[in-house]
Amino acid sequence: MTKKSRNIWIFGGTGFIGSALVKLLSRDGANRLHLLIHKRAPWKLLEGFNTFTGTLADVEPVWFERYPPDIVYHLARPAGSNTVTRKLRSVAGEKANRRLANIFRALPVPPVVVYVSGSLMYGNRPATDPASENSPLKPASFAHYYYRNELPWIEAQSEGFLDIRFARPGWIAGPASWFMEFFFNRWRRTGKVPCYGGGMQHMSVTDTADCAAMIHTLGQHGSKGGNLNIFSADIITQLDFSNTLARLLNAETEMIPEYRIRRSYGKVTAAALLSSSPMGTLYPELHRRAGIIYRSPEQLLVPVVRLSENKQGIFAKLP
Repeated sequence: MTKKSRNIWIFGGTGFIGSALVKLLSRDGANRLHLLIHKRAPWKLLEGFNTFTGTLADVEPVWFERYPPDIVYHLARPAGSNTVTRKLRSVAGEKANRRLANIFRALPVPPVVVYVSGSLMYGNRPATDPASENSPLKPASFAHYYYRNELPWIEAQSEGFLDIRFARPGWIAGPASWFMEFFFNRWRRTGKVPCYGGGMQHMSVTDTADCAAMIHTLGQHGSKGGNLNIFSADIITQLDFSNTLARLLNAETEMIPEYRIRRSYGKVTAAALLSSSPMGTLYPELHRRAGIIYRSPEQLLVPVVRLSENKQGIFAKLP
């Protein structure tokens, strides 16, 4: 029996999470993928998909009428390099997302919209009280700016006129993620694996493949207006994470005090690195359906380190 085809739109499909999601979805011939991309996107890698050049603010509504979306995976978040640009981008993002929500609301059959957010939306929490999908939002660090981008979708979910589902990944370990910038590359430069602050902040960790699988499962099998916390390892401290990585790399762990983090990266990034954001889930059946097997930090990091090696080529000589 032939599967019924689905029109799936992806915003932000060339990012490190989006690329993993596109790779996963493209394996199913029933998925017709439509990607909204920017002018500098890697065109050669996207030839097999229906692509549209533009931004969230100017994509033409006619394309959604011509290719009616069954599911929209929204991974596009405007970034910024400082307080001013982050505020400006968040204001523009809110306007663009409100426009999109109105476009989808006007379609004859509105789509499921899966908005990919993050664990910083829950704020700092102790390990004894991990955030569930129903926990109140208390944005921390970058999430202060991201919240404004998400607000139109939060409101639409609350109103119930659209089927909005929030995927909230924890710390995603992968070759193009925070892991590469703040842990792996620092080890390459210094020969030591960093641990930021006192190391007692708690983390819920996943990798890009598991993250993509859970995002897709939420869109395909989640309940209307439901959310999903995304992680695939038990809650760990950052010190445990850093020590595990150091052991795999045959390196030492270096404790980076808060004042040095602020001096090197600024207070917003420092707040993210020092945040404690443990998560649990009310929907373990969706994790199971995505094929997630909870792993120890070492089990999760071994393939990530290998992937990072492949991305970097031959390691440079360490100091």
